[in-house]
Amino acid sequence: GAALRSRAALRPLGLLAPPARGVLGPAAGTGAGSGAGEAALEENPYYGKYRHKIRELQRSSPDVFESRMEKRNEVKKQPVGHSKQGEFIRCMEEKARPIFFAEGLGTKTSKGGFTKDKTLDSILNVEMVKEKSAEEITQIWNQYFSAKDTVYAVIPADKFDLIWKRAQNCPSFLYALPRKEGYEFFVGQWSGTELHFTSLINVQTQGETAPSQLVLYHYPELQKKKGIVLMTAEMDSKFLVVHDAQCLANQVQLFYATDRSETYGLVETFNHRSSEFKYMSVIAELEQSGLGRELRPGQVSDKS
Repeated sequence: GAALRSRAALRPLGLLAPPARGVLGPAAGTGAGSGAGEAALEENPYYGKYRHKIRELQRSSPDVFESRMEKRNEVKKQPVGHSKQGEFIRCMEEKARPIFFAEGLGTKTSKGGFTKDKTLDSILNVEMVKEKSAEEITQIWNQYFSAKDTVYAVIPADKFDLIWKRAQNCPSFLYALPRKEGYEFFVGQWSGTELHFTSLINVQTQGETAPSQLVLYHYPELQKKKGIVLMTAEMDSKFLVVHDAQCLANQVQLFYATDRSETYGLVETFNHRSSEFKYMSVIAELEQSGLGRELRPGQVSDKS
Protein backbone atom coordinates (compact mmCIF):
# COMPACT_ATOMS: atom_id res chain seq x y z
CA GLY A 1 0.00 0.00 0.00
CA ALA A 2 2.85 2.36 0.80
CA ALA A 3 4.35 1.74 -2.59
CA LEU A 4 1.06 2.54 -4.30
CA ARG A 5 0.69 5.77 -2.34
CA SER A 6 4.21 6.92 -3.21
CA ARG A 7 3.60 6.11 -6.88
CA ALA A 8 0.33 8.02 -6.86
CA ALA A 9 2.00 10.96 -5.15
CA LEU A 10 4.91 11.22 -7.55
CA ARG A 11 3.46 10.71 -10.97
CA PRO A 12 0.99 13.61 -11.16
CA LEU A 13 3.59 16.13 -10.02
CA GLY A 14 5.51 16.10 -13.28
CA LEU A 15 8.80 16.47 -11.45
CA LEU A 16 10.56 16.33 -14.79
CA ALA A 17 9.10 17.44 -18.07
CA PRO A 18 9.17 14.69 -20.69
CA PRO A 19 12.18 15.06 -22.96
CA ALA A 20 11.13 17.50 -25.67
CA ARG A 21 12.26 15.35 -28.48
CA GLY A 22 14.38 17.69 -30.20
CA VAL A 23 13.54 21.25 -30.11
CA LEU A 24 16.95 20.94 -31.57
CA GLY A 25 16.10 17.37 -31.84
CA PRO A 26 17.21 14.31 -33.71
CA ALA A 27 16.90 13.82 -37.39
CA ALA A 28 17.82 11.19 -39.88
CA GLY A 29 20.12 13.57 -41.75
CA THR A 30 23.87 13.20 -41.70
CA GLY A 31 25.08 16.76 -42.36
CA ALA A 32 24.36 20.21 -41.03
CA GLY A 33 22.88 21.22 -44.32
CA SER A 34 21.17 17.92 -44.94
CA GLY A 35 17.76 18.32 -46.53
CA ALA A 36 16.59 15.14 -44.80
CA GLY A 37 17.71 16.54 -41.45
CA GLU A 38 15.88 19.82 -41.96
CA ALA A 39 12.79 17.98 -43.18
CA ALA A 40 12.79 15.91 -39.99
CA LEU A 41 13.16 19.03 -37.90
CA GLU A 42 10.24 20.67 -39.66
CA GLU A 43 8.04 17.76 -38.54
CA ASN A 44 8.57 18.81 -34.95
CA PRO A 45 5.56 20.90 -33.79
CA TYR A 46 7.91 23.36 -32.08
CA TYR A 47 9.97 23.96 -35.22
CA GLY A 48 8.15 27.14 -36.20
CA LYS A 49 8.71 28.70 -32.81
CA TYR A 50 12.46 28.00 -32.82
CA ARG A 51 13.15 28.18 -36.57
CA HIS A 52 15.16 31.38 -36.29
CA LYS A 53 17.39 30.08 -33.46
CA ILE A 54 17.94 26.77 -35.22
CA ARG A 55 19.05 28.43 -38.44
CA GLU A 56 21.23 30.89 -36.54
CA LEU A 57 22.95 28.00 -34.74
CA GLN A 58 23.35 26.13 -38.03
CA ARG A 59 24.98 29.19 -39.60
CA SER A 60 27.19 30.35 -36.73
CA SER A 61 28.19 27.01 -35.16
CA PRO A 62 27.78 24.19 -37.67
CA ASP A 63 29.82 21.78 -35.52
CA VAL A 64 27.51 22.26 -32.51
CA PHE A 65 24.47 21.89 -34.74
CA GLU A 66 25.83 18.65 -36.21
CA SER A 67 26.57 17.29 -32.72
CA ARG A 68 23.03 17.94 -31.58
CA MET A 69 21.61 16.32 -34.68
CA GLU A 70 23.64 13.21 -33.92
CA LYS A 71 22.38 13.12 -30.34
CA ARG A 72 18.85 13.34 -31.65
CA ASN A 73 19.44 10.26 -33.76
CA GLU A 74 20.72 8.39 -30.70
CA VAL A 75 17.58 9.25 -28.73
CA LYS A 76 15.37 8.05 -31.59
CA LYS A 77 17.10 4.67 -31.41
CA GLN A 78 16.05 4.15 -27.79
CA PRO A 79 13.27 1.58 -27.31
CA VAL A 80 9.67 2.67 -27.26
CA GLY A 81 8.61 3.73 -23.78
CA HIS A 82 12.12 4.72 -22.71
CA SER A 83 12.02 7.91 -20.71
CA LYS A 84 14.45 9.61 -18.38
CA GLN A 85 11.41 10.85 -16.50
CA GLY A 86 10.28 7.27 -16.01
CA GLU A 87 13.73 6.30 -14.72
CA PHE A 88 13.72 9.26 -12.38
CA ILE A 89 10.30 8.40 -10.96
CA ARG A 90 11.27 4.78 -10.42
CA CYS A 91 14.41 5.91 -8.60
CA MET A 92 12.43 8.31 -6.42
CA GLU A 93 9.86 5.63 -5.60
CA GLU A 94 12.57 3.28 -4.41
CA LYS A 95 14.00 5.98 -2.14
CA ALA A 96 10.63 7.23 -0.89
CA ARG A 97 8.98 3.84 -0.30
CA PRO A 98 8.66 3.16 3.45
CA ILE A 99 10.31 -0.22 3.94
CA PHE A 100 8.39 -1.34 7.01
CA PHE A 101 9.61 -4.92 6.74
CA ALA A 102 13.17 -6.17 6.46
CA GLU A 103 12.65 -9.86 7.05
CA GLY A 104 15.70 -12.03 6.82
CA LEU A 105 18.22 -9.32 7.73
CA GLY A 106 20.60 -10.22 10.52
CA THR A 107 19.17 -13.70 11.06
CA LYS A 108 20.60 -17.16 10.62
CA THR A 109 18.74 -20.32 9.75
CA SER A 110 19.29 -23.32 11.97
CA LYS A 111 19.71 -26.86 10.76
CA GLY A 112 15.99 -27.56 11.15
CA GLY A 113 15.04 -24.66 8.92
CA PHE A 114 14.00 -22.33 11.76
CA THR A 115 15.49 -18.86 12.15
CA LYS A 116 17.93 -18.30 15.00
CA ASP A 117 17.75 -14.94 16.75
CA LYS A 118 14.56 -13.99 14.94
CA THR A 119 14.26 -10.58 16.55
CA LEU A 120 11.54 -8.06 15.77
CA ASP A 121 14.16 -5.82 14.14
CA SER A 122 14.97 -8.64 11.74
CA ILE A 123 11.33 -8.59 10.54
CA LEU A 124 10.01 -5.08 11.08
CA ASN A 125 11.62 -1.66 10.67
CA VAL A 126 10.76 -0.64 14.22
CA GLU A 127 12.04 2.93 13.79
CA MET A 128 9.56 3.56 10.97
CA VAL A 129 6.53 2.52 13.02
CA LYS A 130 7.39 4.27 16.27
CA GLU A 131 5.17 7.24 15.46
CA LYS A 132 2.27 5.09 14.23
CA SER A 133 -0.73 4.10 16.32
CA ALA A 134 -1.43 0.58 17.51
CA GLU A 135 -4.23 0.34 14.95
CA GLU A 136 -1.90 1.36 12.12
CA ILE A 137 0.80 -1.10 13.20
CA THR A 138 -1.81 -3.84 13.46
CA GLN A 139 -2.98 -3.10 9.93
CA ILE A 140 0.61 -3.10 8.59
CA TRP A 141 1.44 -6.37 10.36
CA ASN A 142 -1.73 -8.15 9.26
CA GLN A 143 -1.54 -6.89 5.68
CA TYR A 144 2.07 -8.00 5.33
CA PHE A 145 1.63 -11.50 6.72
CA SER A 146 -1.74 -12.13 5.06
CA ALA A 147 0.17 -12.75 1.82
CA LYS A 148 2.47 -15.27 3.49
CA ASP A 149 1.93 -18.93 4.23
CA THR A 150 2.26 -18.61 8.00
CA VAL A 151 0.50 -17.84 11.27
CA TYR A 152 0.46 -14.34 12.74
CA ALA A 153 -1.43 -12.27 15.31
CA VAL A 154 -1.51 -9.02 17.22
CA ILE A 155 -2.17 -9.79 20.90
CA PRO A 156 -3.51 -7.15 23.32
CA ALA A 157 -0.96 -6.29 26.01
CA ASP A 158 -3.13 -7.37 28.95
CA LYS A 159 -3.84 -10.76 27.39
CA PHE A 160 -0.16 -11.37 26.70
CA ASP A 161 0.68 -10.32 30.28
CA LEU A 162 -1.57 -13.11 31.53
CA ILE A 163 -0.13 -15.66 29.07
CA TRP A 164 3.44 -14.67 29.92
CA LYS A 165 2.90 -14.79 33.70
CA ARG A 166 1.41 -18.27 33.41
CA ALA A 167 4.15 -19.42 31.02
CA GLN A 168 6.76 -18.64 33.68
CA ASN A 169 4.95 -20.90 36.14
CA CYS A 170 3.89 -23.53 33.61
CA PRO A 171 6.32 -23.55 30.66
CA SER A 172 4.95 -26.65 28.92
CA PHE A 173 1.64 -28.20 27.99
CA LEU A 174 0.09 -30.95 25.90
CA TYR A 175 -2.05 -29.80 22.97
CA ALA A 176 -4.42 -31.91 20.87
CA LEU A 177 -4.45 -31.27 17.15
CA PRO A 178 -7.76 -32.30 15.53
CA ARG A 179 -7.41 -34.68 12.61
CA LYS A 180 -10.07 -36.10 10.31
CA GLU A 181 -10.20 -39.07 12.64
CA GLY A 182 -9.23 -38.43 16.25
CA TYR A 183 -6.48 -36.18 17.57
CA GLU A 184 -2.69 -35.97 17.40
CA PHE A 185 -0.92 -34.73 20.53
CA PHE A 186 1.79 -32.03 20.50
CA VAL A 187 3.96 -30.80 23.35
CA GLY A 188 4.44 -27.03 23.57
CA GLN A 189 7.50 -25.73 25.44
CA TRP A 190 8.23 -22.06 26.15
CA SER A 191 11.80 -20.84 25.64
CA GLY A 192 11.85 -17.14 26.43
CA THR A 193 9.13 -15.58 24.30
CA GLU A 194 9.35 -18.41 21.77
CA LEU A 195 6.90 -21.29 22.02
CA HIS A 196 8.21 -24.52 20.44
CA PHE A 197 5.95 -27.40 19.43
CA THR A 198 6.81 -30.97 18.56
CA SER A 199 4.63 -34.06 18.33
CA LEU A 200 4.30 -36.25 21.40
CA ILE A 201 5.62 -39.23 19.46
CA ASN A 202 8.83 -37.26 18.79
CA VAL A 203 9.24 -36.51 22.49
CA GLN A 204 8.62 -40.14 23.41
CA THR A 205 11.16 -41.45 20.90
CA GLN A 206 13.81 -38.68 20.91
CA GLY A 207 13.43 -37.03 24.28
CA GLU A 208 15.07 -33.61 24.67
CA THR A 209 16.59 -33.84 21.20
CA ALA A 210 13.16 -33.92 19.54
CA PRO A 211 13.16 -31.26 16.80
CA SER A 212 10.70 -28.37 16.77
CA GLN A 213 7.98 -28.62 14.16
CA LEU A 214 6.45 -25.21 14.90
CA VAL A 215 7.77 -22.09 16.63
CA LEU A 216 5.58 -19.15 17.66
CA TYR A 217 7.60 -15.94 18.03
CA HIS A 218 6.17 -13.28 20.37
CA TYR A 219 7.53 -9.70 20.31
CA PRO A 220 6.70 -7.53 23.36
CA GLU A 221 8.87 -4.58 22.26
CA LEU A 222 5.79 -2.42 21.53
CA GLN A 223 3.79 -3.66 24.49
CA LYS A 224 4.29 -0.70 26.85
CA LYS A 225 4.01 2.17 24.37
CA LYS A 226 1.50 0.70 21.92
CA GLY A 227 -0.35 -1.86 24.02
CA ILE A 228 0.20 -4.73 21.58
CA VAL A 229 2.43 -7.79 21.23
CA LEU A 230 3.22 -9.01 17.72
CA MET A 231 3.34 -12.71 16.91
CA THR A 232 4.36 -14.74 13.89
CA ALA A 233 5.53 -18.30 13.29
CA GLU A 234 7.71 -20.72 11.38
CA MET A 235 6.79 -24.35 10.78
CA ASP A 236 8.21 -27.49 9.29
CA SER A 237 6.01 -27.91 6.23
CA LYS A 238 6.87 -31.61 6.02
CA PHE A 239 4.76 -32.21 9.12
CA LEU A 240 2.39 -29.26 9.54
CA VAL A 241 0.37 -26.91 7.38
CA VAL A 242 -0.85 -23.42 8.26
CA HIS A 243 -4.21 -24.75 9.39
CA ASP A 244 -2.47 -27.01 11.93
CA ALA A 245 -0.28 -24.17 13.19
CA GLN A 246 -3.28 -21.88 13.56
CA CYS A 247 -5.10 -24.53 15.57
CA LEU A 248 -2.18 -24.87 18.00
CA ALA A 249 -1.79 -21.08 18.30
CA ASN A 250 -5.51 -20.76 19.12
CA GLN A 251 -5.14 -23.35 21.86
CA VAL A 252 -2.37 -21.33 23.51
CA GLN A 253 -4.88 -18.56 24.10
CA LEU A 254 -7.60 -21.06 25.08
CA PHE A 255 -5.49 -22.63 27.85
CA TYR A 256 -3.13 -19.81 28.91
CA ALA A 257 -5.37 -16.74 28.54
CA THR A 258 -8.61 -18.23 29.85
CA ASP A 259 -10.62 -16.77 32.73
CA ARG A 260 -11.93 -20.26 33.46
CA SER A 261 -9.96 -21.76 36.34
CA GLU A 262 -10.80 -25.33 35.33
CA THR A 263 -9.23 -24.79 31.89
CA TYR A 264 -5.96 -23.31 33.15
CA GLY A 265 -6.04 -25.95 35.90
CA LEU A 266 -5.19 -28.53 33.22
CA VAL A 267 -1.96 -26.61 32.45
CA GLU A 268 -1.05 -26.50 36.14
CA THR A 269 -1.72 -30.20 36.52
CA PHE A 270 0.44 -31.08 33.53
CA ASN A 271 3.38 -29.06 34.91
CA HIS A 272 3.15 -29.73 38.65
CA ARG A 273 1.12 -32.91 39.15
CA SER A 274 1.87 -34.87 36.01
CA SER A 275 0.78 -38.18 37.52
CA GLU A 276 -2.76 -36.78 37.79
CA PHE A 277 -2.89 -35.47 34.24
CA LYS A 278 -5.22 -37.22 31.80
CA TYR A 279 -4.73 -36.77 28.04
CA MET A 280 -8.42 -37.02 27.35
CA SER A 281 -9.12 -34.01 29.56
CA VAL A 282 -7.52 -31.80 26.88
CA ILE A 283 -9.80 -33.23 24.21
CA ALA A 284 -12.80 -32.81 26.48
CA GLU A 285 -11.92 -29.14 27.00
CA LEU A 286 -11.54 -28.59 23.25
CA GLU A 287 -14.90 -30.20 22.58
CA GLN A 288 -16.58 -28.24 25.35
CA SER A 289 -15.19 -24.95 24.07
CA GLY A 290 -16.26 -25.79 20.52
CA LEU A 291 -12.71 -25.30 19.30
CA GLY A 292 -12.17 -28.98 18.59
CA ARG A 293 -15.18 -29.29 16.29
CA GLU A 294 -14.54 -25.90 14.70
CA LEU A 295 -10.93 -26.70 13.83
CA ARG A 296 -11.39 -30.14 12.37
CA PRO A 297 -9.95 -30.08 8.81
CA GLY A 298 -13.09 -31.41 7.20
CA GLN A 299 -15.37 -28.86 8.79
CA VAL A 300 -13.05 -25.92 8.15
CA SER A 301 -12.86 -26.77 4.46
CA ASP A 302 -16.66 -26.86 4.31
CA LYS A 303 -16.82 -23.30 5.65
CA SER A 304 -14.12 -21.86 3.44
